[in-house]
Amino acid sequence: MGHFKAEPPEGFWKGLQQHMGYTDEELETFKKCPKRGKWAPHMASPEIQNSTLVIEVVESHGCGNGMKVGDGLYFQGCGLLDPKRSSPWCAHAFHGVSGFSNICHNLILHGIDPNDMYADHFSCLDCGTKYGWGLVIMKAYVIKEDVI
Repeated sequence: MGHFKAEPPEGFWKGLQQHMGYTDEELETFKKCPKRGKWAPHMASPEIQNSTLVIEVVESHGCGNGMKVGDGLYFQGCGLLDPKRSSPWCAHAFHGVSGFSNICHNLILHGIDPNDMYADHFSCLDCGTKYGWGLVIMKAYVIKEDVI
């Protein structure tokens, strides 16, 4: 399905409705919510859609699934996985990704560079060789690309 591309203001809501498959009633409910109504046009803007969240392995030791330094996940618009650019990934290393997606969206929407986030590293759920198998450390950051 891909991301919804923002249309000029007069066509935005109709385009969103079509993209999301909302009924007229659902769209009106969505628009009446102060937060969703305010931020939806911004979420579809080039400012967000041209921001790619990258989750990159920066350390790896004893990973049973073979994740290695340089492996990465790429999320267009900070939320949509780009499987063509992403590496194979262990399920134990996904847990922090949605949080970083939300953090990056919020920072960008409020005019803050997401690469200035205070905490930008996290680890997989394994706890190293003393108690588990291994440990993978990842870094989250955003790159700007011309997607729309």
